[in-house]
Order: sequence, then structure tokens, then C-alpha cells
Amino acid sequence: MFLKNTNMFYNKSKGNSLSIITQGIDFTGEVNTEGDIHLDGNMKGIIKANEVVIGLNGSFEGEIISNILIVSGKIKGKFNIKNLHIRKEGTLSGKAKYLKVTIESGGKVLGELGLGKIPKVVASVTNKNTSSKTNISNNNNNNNNNSSNSIK
Repeated sequence: MFLKNTNMFYNKSKGNSLSIITQGIDFTGEVNTEGDIHLDGNMKGIIKANEVVIGLNGSFEGEIISNILIVSGKIKGKFNIKNLHIRKEGTLSGKAKYLKVTIESGGKVLGELGLGKIPKVVASVTNKNTSSKTNISNNNNNNNNNSSNSIK
């Protein structure tokens, strides 16, 4: 199902990978990556990643720690995010701590929002980059991730 020897999902300039949990997949467990996650299926568990995108058909229950969280589907749980973006179709239920939040008209928040500290994922990325926050911001603004992680 996943192509092992491909650069289709890998961006050499960033060194990040993109893992996709597609519609029709039900996944329970923990995902830890310095790369990015796109969820269009259903997941229960913990995600620690640079960027997490919950697609229109995506559903998540558990805990997410990331630099960026973009919600177009439904999420429920506890979230520690640097940059939280809830799109018009998105619903967040639970508790979310963030440094920056954007909620589009129609986006729903059922629970608590509050300012938080920088998530641990940000700190680990900062330690690996020698050129501080400017480099991290540039990495986060590029959505063309091109690497594949297979989930075992």
C-alpha cells in the first residue's frame, strides 16, 4: 500500500515527512514524529508531531501536542498547540492550550481555550535547528510536505 522507495512525500529542504491516515482507516495508538500528520480517518490516542491536519472526514479523540493544528473535521480531547486553526467546518471539543488561535466563522469550540506554554514539540525542533525561531516559522509555513511514513 505504501511505496517504500519513493520521494513522493518527502521535502528535502525541510527534512520532514508526511504521514497520512486515510478515510476508512480506524487507528488506535500513539504517533510520535518530527514530521506532519494528515488525518482523514478515525483515530483514538496520542499524536506528537510538527503539524497535524484533521481533514473534513477526519475524527480524533485523545491528545495532540504540535506546533500547528488545523481542524476541518472533529476532534475531542486535550490539545497543546503553538498555532491552532479551526476552519469553518471544524469542531474542537475539550481543552486546548495555544499561543495563537484562529477560528473561522462557523468553526465550533465546545470546551475551554486558554493561553499555554510552548509545546514540547516546538522545543525539540528548536534544539535541532541552529538558527532559532526564524527557521521554525519558515518550516511551518510550507505545506508542501513530500514524505511517507508507514504506520506499523
